[in-house]
Amino acid sequence: MVTIDCHLHLGVIDQHTPTWWWWEQFGFEPVSVDGETIVEFLDSAGLDVGLVQGGDIRRNTFNPESPKDRNMYVPNDFTARQCEMYPDRLYGVIGVDPLLDIAESLNEIDRCVEEYGFRVLKLLPTYHHYRPDDRRLDPFFERCLLHDIPVQIHLGWTRTINTTMEDQRPVHLDRIGRDFPDLKLIVAHLGHPWVDEGIAVVAKHPNFYTEMSGWAAYGMAPHEPVEEIYKALKKLKYYDCLDKVMFGSDNADCVDMYPLANEMSREKDGVELYSEETLSKIMGGTAAEVFKIRS
Repeated sequence: MVTIDCHLHLGVIDQHTPTWWWWEQFGFEPVSVDGETIVEFLDSAGLDVGLVQGGDIRRNTFNPESPKDRNMYVPNDFTARQCEMYPDRLYGVIGVDPLLDIAESLNEIDRCVEEYGFRVLKLLPTYHHYRPDDRRLDPFFERCLLHDIPVQIHLGWTRTINTTMEDQRPVHLDRIGRDFPDLKLIVAHLGHPWVDEGIAVVAKHPNFYTEMSGWAAYGMAPHEPVEEIYKALKKLKYYDCLDKVMFGSDNADCVDMYPLANEMSREKDGVELYSEETLSKIMGGTAAEVFKIRS
């Protein structure tokens, strides 16, 4: 079975992602990430395939100390070049600022799918300052249905100061699920810290999926990310939703967190959270079906 990381970021420092972003917003050492970097990461983690994304958040994301400094933009063409260099290892994620120019953004989706074979549209409500159920986005959901690709929506907390917390709640996805029941939708980060809301919408809507990327980088003590994932998986299992979970890393070394969560379940509850078959689905089987990646 193919193993897949469905949440990986690209960007060259100061060309696509400025140094201030990493230091001021995250406290990380700035590092450039291209296709070669991602493939090396996949190899070290024992993974076969990565879904790679850029994105355009220039409109609302700027250096608080220098508001004109807002060059947070990784073009889709850059993403496409990385995928072309590593066929069957990297697949593209479409990044647009949808409401900046609706017609142009829809055309960009067409171009990325038809010319480059990108597999999913990524939306960033909290960075772009709209609720995910804003009806101006309906044409984007319709376009994803037309191309038979899923939409992945960033939901949950970020420390980036220019983002809007009121747009981060998973409950805002409910209307989308009702109006577009055939649309495959991925709740990125499971809406952390609104995890119960994320689980609720994933459990309610048959074509909703999730991944818990980023949980390993929230500044928790070493054991806490595993415990948080264990708790979330336990609730997802209660709602019979483990087959809707995908693995995503957010470029973090966390591939062992799911086996460790299973081990924690054995220690705490005396039972396994999931079988090897279910773990195989989490680590790639479900994503292969959703993104149409050959196993």
